[in-house]
Amino acid sequence: MTDAPPPPRRAWGRYLFLVGLVLVTALVWHFGWENLARLIRGASPLDLGLMTMLIVAGFWIRAWKWHYALGPGQQGIRLFFIAKTAGNLTPGRAGEFAPLLLRGHRNARVAAWIGLDRIVEVLWTLGLGFFGAAAIGLLPWWLVVGGASVGVFMLLIAWRLLGRSPLSEPASSGDATTWREKGWAMLQTVRKELLRFGPTLPVVMATTAVAKVTDIYAVIVLCTAFGHTASFLVVCAARCAHALVSAVPVTPDATGVPFIAAAWCLNTYSDIPYDTLTAALGLEVIVINAILWACFCIVSAFPWGSAPESNTEA
Repeated sequence: MTDAPPPPRRAWGRYLFLVGLVLVTALVWHFGWENLARLIRGASPLDLGLMTMLIVAGFWIRAWKWHYALGPGQQGIRLFFIAKTAGNLTPGRAGEFAPLLLRGHRNARVAAWIGLDRIVEVLWTLGLGFFGAAAIGLLPWWLVVGGASVGVFMLLIAWRLLGRSPLSEPASSGDATTWREKGWAMLQTVRKELLRFGPTLPVVMATTAVAKVTDIYAVIVLCTAFGHTASFLVVCAARCAHALVSAVPVTPDATGVPFIAAAWCLNTYSDIPYDTLTAALGLEVIVINAILWACFCIVSAFPWGSAPESNTEA
């Protein structure tokens, strides 16, 4: 069985990148290349350097989180950058499950951790984003408070059910049931692995919060570099809008559409001109990808812990 995606998916991926290229070309034509270049040249080098440091910190805080959660010898740092790099290139960030394509990491523990980490990251993004949206008047407080209460209640119920003793396996009756039994066994294995991450959750939640704050302040400093001010709450709302749009399979980051959602928030609630946002966000994308690929190359060149033995539980 090959790990390569089928041709239709590759064609769809190229189409999404083409959409992003067309959008960038249209923006450059609309605002003018010379104008955008002038804005970038006028940005504060000191603030851009600080933004770069915050982006680097955000990546490595998350990488350490993976190392801490997966444990020694599991190459958590390497797996994080593989997942992050692949996630940036795929619709719905599905590529973040790319570590499961590696034979030595194709197991229930890695699968459970990636799923859990995505849930924690999304919860922090939505929590900060909805709070920011309510604070600036984009959403009513009753909706945010009510939604958060329901969400917390459902998470507690889900964790409670997860921790209960598993039900008995389905009765065996032929080939179809054999597949059911395999599926049931796999689910039980993933369930057990999720429960094993329970003691790490306080640290995982805390490090994710710190990483989110570095992301937010990176954008704040970026706006400062271009001579504008954006509050913490506005940036929270903008990043949440970006995340929600990028989660839609037809509008990943490659299309550029999520950046339009973030730009709308920053323009509407911080009065930052669209040409400045085009230059600033475009520069941010370049810096983020340069840092990500540099880190990916660094961790690929070093072992970062011995690889685990092949495990095909999942």
